[in-house]
Amino acid sequence: MTLFWKGASFFTFELFKFMALFYTVWGPGFFVAAVLTMRFRRPSWERLRPRSPISKLGIWRPIQAGIVGSADRETSLQAAWELLAGGHSPTTSFAYLIASRNMTIHFLAIFALSLGAEFAVGQVLGALVMIGLVALGLAWLQLKPLTGTATNVEQRPPPVLDLPLLPSWRTLLFSWKGWWAMLGFMGQEAWRFAPTLGAGIILAGIIFAAGLQPWWIIFAGIVGPGTLASDLVNSLVSPAISMTMFLSPVGNLPVVHALFKTDGLSYPGIISFCLASSIHPQDVRAYVKTFGRRQGLIVACILYGAAVLGGLGSTWVYAVFGFRPHLPPLELMKRLLTDLGSLFK
Repeated sequence: MTLFWKGASFFTFELFKFMALFYTVWGPGFFVAAVLTMRFRRPSWERLRPRSPISKLGIWRPIQAGIVGSADRETSLQAAWELLAGGHSPTTSFAYLIASRNMTIHFLAIFALSLGAEFAVGQVLGALVMIGLVALGLAWLQLKPLTGTATNVEQRPPPVLDLPLLPSWRTLLFSWKGWWAMLGFMGQEAWRFAPTLGAGIILAGIIFAAGLQPWWIIFAGIVGPGTLASDLVNSLVSPAISMTMFLSPVGNLPVVHALFKTDGLSYPGIISFCLASSIHPQDVRAYVKTFGRRQGLIVACILYGAAVLGGLGSTWVYAVFGFRPHLPPLELMKRLLTDLGSLFK
């Protein structure tokens, strides 16, 4: 047991160095993420505020706002509930919530750096599948907030708008105010993510140490091979594992990094694991409080099922193109370079 915890400490420290390294090396990428978020978050939110019917536009606008939102669990939930309080449908609110948990620029940048672009693209595909399924499920449920829950929420600017107003690219890129705002944004996001990211790194270190144990090999043998049966097991089990870890979206990333590289979960399980960030136990409590116990638990079940099918759907979309993400995750880049090369022949 002493050797196990020494191994866990070693892997935790190595993961901490790895995360610190790619935050440093990918500084320009996070700067670009900050630029895009600072420039488009407020306009996308302002376009979303007017109520729109359930249509392609009604779903796409909350997705746009979610992409430049915050992956912080509490911040994204507050913003989604502000939409609900403002008269938007549950479909719009949950589309925003799922997008902000799985498709924000900062989140996808870390995902791509730790596991590769194939996984980041797959996460987007899985999130879109999940949003579509949740929209269908909520339409069937005809979900309505409890009387007074939405109307009694204080109408105030949502926390996603706690950024200064920078009306032009020139103000953003060529003024001290713009640069100071971007640095402040990156620091604010890092401060929000630090506790859950730290917890995720510790859990990932424990998983890497467990990966060296004989019993882990038996576990990996059940879920490892890329068969239909193992994909189903991965997608069904991984959201439950995600819920028990109580982590926010960014905190999940070092955990899935460890689970994938120790063969603990295969590709569809990794995607379903991350998609389950919208059924964090504290989120489920908020659903029950807002919609009542019965409807709140049904919403959680719909989200769980959509996370399962989102992981499988992402896998099947890749399968249409004849490949499956694996280590090293270079197949997508290889195919893109091959296609580009054929254009210049």
